[in-house]
Amino acid sequence: MPNEELKKQFKLRDKVVRAISKDKTIRIAVVKNTNTAKEAQERHNLDFVSATLLSRAMAGATLVSSFMKGEERIIIQMQGNGPISDIYAEAMNVGEVRGYVEMSSEINVEAMKSIKDAIGIGLLSVSKVLFDQKDPVKGIVPIIKGDVSTDLANYFTQSEQIPTAMILDVSLSDNGLIRQSGGIVVQALPGADESTLEMLQDHLKGIDNLCDYFDDEMMPDDILDKLIPIECDVISARQTDFFCRCSKDLFKQRLLTLGVSDLKDMREKNQNELVCRFCNEQYIIEYIDFEELILTSQASIN
Repeated sequence: MPNEELKKQFKLRDKVVRAISKDKTIRIAVVKNTNTAKEAQERHNLDFVSATLLSRAMAGATLVSSFMKGEERIIIQMQGNGPISDIYAEAMNVGEVRGYVEMSSEINVEAMKSIKDAIGIGLLSVSKVLFDQKDPVKGIVPIIKGDVSTDLANYFTQSEQIPTAMILDVSLSDNGLIRQSGGIVVQALPGADESTLEMLQDHLKGIDNLCDYFDDEMMPDDILDKLIPIECDVISARQTDFFCRCSKDLFKQRLLTLGVSDLKDMREKNQNELVCRFCNEQYIIEYIDFEELILTSQASIN
């Protein structure tokens, strides 16, 4: 691959930028997660509706994780009674993002009157795995629109008392594949002027197609300068990728929670293919792996 093409690919890598207003009362994050969204669609073989919703959820998780520390995690999950029963997105401040969609039935696009028909009536949960907390901090609110961005903004405004405005935008190619994906979040901090926040909220509502800027090869830094009408300082900029920490060894450790008889039964029935729900990676448990697991399990009993 020519050097110029490599340079271009590196320049256009997914990225999240975090900033704060000069008076320290408004925090902002901008993300481009196009490559992450494309990989998720390919890994999970998603149609354009489920791919769009997952892309938005992963963009939202990435934006919120930029306000967290190190390997602290944010988990966004929407569960409803529509044809898409579960949307899950997880992100870390270090730039790792993963997610999946579960379908309860096929989506009939022609029968859908709005995006909410895809997820239906249900709940949005936001969980934060923090360094100083033994258990995740979790909040749950009803899904009000099903477009992810409105629901997330409502969650933070209502549940965490953080006035929030959010854009999560996805564009598609003619064949239903992700073309661009990204988002912006603006949140008020203590001491924020209400009129400034209202101005920013109205300003974001006027942004029709965020993905058009990505088509012009603009990155989050550029969008921050162009679309945020207040002076702010960039606090951090981090590349992000679809990344899952699953491995064959991790699956084998989990299999050890089964009894010896269950392991033998799996071996005899040749139930040796395990699939990670988060990234759809497949792992084959060989005969020698079963022997090792059975011996280890027997040894723990004795």
